[in-house]
Order: sequence, then structure tokens, then C-alpha cells
Amino acid sequence: MSYHVLHVLQSFCTLTKDRGFIVCKGQDNFEKRLPHADLRAVIVAARGVNLSSSFVSAVLESNAVILHCNENYQPNGITAPLPRVIDRNAFLRQASRPKMLNERLWGTLLRGKTVNQQRVLELQQHPSPHLAYALENDVLDESNCARRYWQLYFPAIGWVSTKRERRDGESPPNQMLNYGYAVLSALCHRSLLVHGLTPLLGVKHTTRYKADPLVYDLMEPFRPIVDLMLAEFMIGEDVAFRLWARKVGAELRERRVKHERYSMKLMDAIDASASSLARSYAENTAKPFWVPEL
Repeated sequence: MSYHVLHVLQSFCTLTKDRGFIVCKGQDNFEKRLPHADLRAVIVAARGVNLSSSFVSAVLESNAVILHCNENYQPNGITAPLPRVIDRNAFLRQASRPKMLNERLWGTLLRGKTVNQQRVLELQQHPSPHLAYALENDVLDESNCARRYWQLYFPAIGWVSTKRERRDGESPPNQMLNYGYAVLSALCHRSLLVHGLTPLLGVKHTTRYKADPLVYDLMEPFRPIVDLMLAEFMIGEDVAFRLWARKVGAELRERRVKHERYSMKLMDAIDASASSLARSYAENTAKPFWVPEL
């Protein structure tokens, strides 16, 4: 049976059940309906959302979960039926830290990231010979590829002397990238929880205090999508941060990426990638794992 992940992004709406449907009613009384039997999860990422008891019961009876987010849109709680707190098979395999499987999963993540970085540079008319050689010969050195990428990326968007600053960046493009990545991390975090994985155990990134390494791992091939959004934004006459924040919110919901023979919305692509990662752990093979292409 097909399933859906319902993202609730409208503030002050009410979620109820009407016969076999979940009903979302906004303040303007406009209704949206979805069969509750098709639900995999409901992600509440808006303020002032009211959940009726019949809605909660219907979701739990469908073996789905409700993921709750705080005012910064980060997940902070989950409501789940008793048998479905986690995906048992996926979680146990993930917790065993399978070295060979994790290496293959990381290879897929790193290649997806590099392919998308090269695509960003190609769209800016600044392709990297180093990235092209690394991809063609399957010699992906993460640090060298990243260094060559940023050396070309910032001049391509009009910031010649800028370097990548991951924390407390002072230059406008670094501040904007860091904001975009923060929003992206929240979406990845939600999807990993929905699909039964713990963000505390990474594929490549090391577990440390107050960190979610699997979130950072899953983000890697999606980061260049934020980079491309910024490159497009910098073409405009007004590059105020408030407009960038508005663009990020809209684009992360509406931008589409390639998925085999068709395209899908970025938010759905994150769900699909997290779901395929859970399948890889459950089945002990990297074959089901999918990452997006620009």
C-alpha cells in the first residue's frame, strides 16, 4: 500500500477525523482531506495547530506517528502507537554499526553531493575539472573536492575573496548558506525520526555530545540545492536577508529534484531518501539507498 507523510505547515489550523479521512481546516475554513489509512506520519511544523482526540486516535490506529516540532521547527517529540516507536530491524542494524554497509552508504552520499556540486558550478558556467576527474575516476576526496568547489562557487555568485565559514560567518553569503542549511537540517531530522532511525548514530560523522551525526550525513547531497538557491537569489536586485529567509521557506517546499524517470518536490525527496536509508539498514544492503540529483 502506498503511504503519505503529511507536513502541517499552516499555523492555527485544526486537524480532525471525518469517517475515513483526516481533515485539515484552516482559519479561512478551507479544508484539505487525506485518507488516514494511507498515512505513514504527520509532521506538525506550524504554530497553534489543534489536534482533536479523534484525529490522534485515527493516526495511531493507522500505525502512523505524529512528530511535533518546536517554534524553531526542530523536532522535539513524537506520538506513536505502542508497536511502532522505532523500525526494529532498521534500528538494530544501525545500532550494530556495520562497517562495510556504512562505507557503501557514505560512498553514495559523497558521490551524490559531488555530482550536485558539479551541477551547481555548471549552471553558473564554472565547471570544476577536479570534480569532473574525481567523479569520472571514482576518486572522491571529500576535503579536496570541497576546497575546489568553494574556490569556484563564491566567485561565480559575485563574492571573489570569500571563503566558506561554517560557524558565525560574517559575510552575507555565508550567513545565508548557514541559515539555509539549518532549515534543511530540521527537515532531514524530522524524516529520519519518522522512518525509524536514530539521528545519534551516523554513517560517517562521529557521534558527540549534543549532535545528530546522521542528520549531517543525510544532508550532504542536499546541501548543493541550497547553494543553487543562493546563486539564483544573488542575481536579484534586492538581496536582503529577510527575502532570503522567505525564499528558503518557499523553495524547500516547492523546488523539484530528479528521481529516476520523474521529478519530486524537495521535501518529498528528503522523505524518500530517509526511507530508502532505513530500508538499506533493514535489508543490510546499500542498493535501496537513493539520493537526489539536480
